[in-house]
Amino acid sequence: MTKANRLLMVLPSVVRRVDGEIEIEVDFCEDLRLFFESFTCVTLACPVPTGLEDSGLRRCRRIRDLPWADRLKVVCLPATYSPSKYLRVLRSVRSLLRSEIARSDVLLFSPYALIGDWPLIAAREARRLGRTYAIDADVVYEQVARVNFARRPAWKRFIKNKFELGLFQLAYRRALNSSSLGLLRGQDVFDAYSPFCPNPHKVYHMPVSHGDYISPPELDKKVQSLAEGEPLRICYVGRAIEMKGPMDWVRVLHELSRCGVLFEATWFGDGSLLQAMRAEATSCGLADHIRFPGFSSNRDEIMAHLRGAALFLFCHKTPESPRCLIEALSSGCPIVGYASAFARDLVEKRGGGEFAPVNDWRGLAEVVKRLDTERKLLVRLIRAASASGQLFERDHAMQQRIDLLLRYTPGTDPEIDRSTTHL
Repeated sequence: MTKANRLLMVLPSVVRRVDGEIEIEVDFCEDLRLFFESFTCVTLACPVPTGLEDSGLRRCRRIRDLPWADRLKVVCLPATYSPSKYLRVLRSVRSLLRSEIARSDVLLFSPYALIGDWPLIAAREARRLGRTYAIDADVVYEQVARVNFARRPAWKRFIKNKFELGLFQLAYRRALNSSSLGLLRGQDVFDAYSPFCPNPHKVYHMPVSHGDYISPPELDKKVQSLAEGEPLRICYVGRAIEMKGPMDWVRVLHELSRCGVLFEATWFGDGSLLQAMRAEATSCGLADHIRFPGFSSNRDEIMAHLRGAALFLFCHKTPESPRCLIEALSSGCPIVGYASAFARDLVEKRGGGEFAPVNDWRGLAEVVKRLDTERKLLVRLIRAASASGQLFERDHAMQQRIDLLLRYTPGTDPEIDRSTTHL
C-alpha cells in the first residue's frame, strides 16, 4: 500500500445485528482482510435485515473482534422492500450515500433489485457527483427474479415481470453503462452484462484457500473405495430455495433409486423448501437414503464431507456464480448438474464436470447412473475435478479484483472517519 485510499462498498446485506452488536458474514470477512492490504480504510454500506431466518447470514463474526475493526466503518441502511417504506426513507438514504461517496476514493456498488436497492441509488448519486465507480455482479438478476416470482399469484407475477423487472433492467443497464469498471463474476454473468458495460472483466469469487484442497492420500482413498464398489456418496451444500432446484434434486435421487443405483445423499443447508424436500423424500421412500442436517456453521465439517463425496449433485435453475461449485472441485468432488456457462467454464481446462440441460432431471439422473456404472470414468472425473480445483484460490483471485479497482477507479486522499452509522 503506497498511499491512503478509502474504499466505499454499497452492497446487499452482509451484516446483521444481534443483541445490539453488528456482526459480519464470515466469508466476507476474508474479502475484507485482503481489502485492508490495499486500502487505508473501508466503508461498508448495506441493509441490516430485521429477521435472521431468511437473511442467509448464519456464519458471522462480531466486528469488534476483528483485527482491523478500527479501519472499518459500517453504515447500516434500512432493509426496505415495500414501495411505501422505501419512498419514506429514500431522501435520507440518498443524502447519506452522497456524503459517503464525496469522502471516499474508490467506489464499488453491487445492485441486486429495484425497491430497496441502495447500490442503484449510490450509482445514481455518483453519476451526479461526476465520480467513477465499479459495478460488481455475481448473478443474472432478472432471471433469478423470474424464478422467484414463479410461486406468486398470477396477477402479482404479471405486474412484477412487466413493470418492476423492466424498470430494474433499465436502471441496472444505465448503472453498468456509466461505470468505469464491471467486475462480472463467472461466464454467465459476463455473457449477460458485458454488452452493457464499457470496461467489463470476468472475475471469480473464490471461497477456497490452500488448506481447503483435498490431499493426495485423501484423493487416493476416495477413488479406491469407489473402485471397490462403495455406494455413491452424493452431496450438496446450499439453501433450499427455488433457484437452487431442490425438488428436482430429490426427483433425480428418486429416479436413481428406481434404477437400482445405491447411494447415500446429503443436503447441507436450510431454506423455505427444506420441509417440502423432506416430505417428498419420505413419500418417495428415500428417507433412509437422504440426510437433511440443515444449516451447519462448521465449515471444516462440510469441507470434510465434500472431500469424501463421489460427486456434487446440483440443480441450479438460474445463471449465477455459486461458490459451492468451486468448493466441490477443490475437494476432488466432481460437479454434476444442470448446465450453465459458469459451471462449464470452471472445468473447461482440466475437466471434472458432467452436465444435463436445465430442468431435465431425468437426463441428469441418466448422467449419474452412467457414472455409477462406469466407475473408471467416475474415478477419472474425480481426479480431473481435483486438478481443476487447484486453479482457484481466494487470495490470488481477490488481488486481481483489487488491482482492477485501483487501476480503473482513481482516488484522492481524504481524511479518515472511523465510526458506525445507523439510519
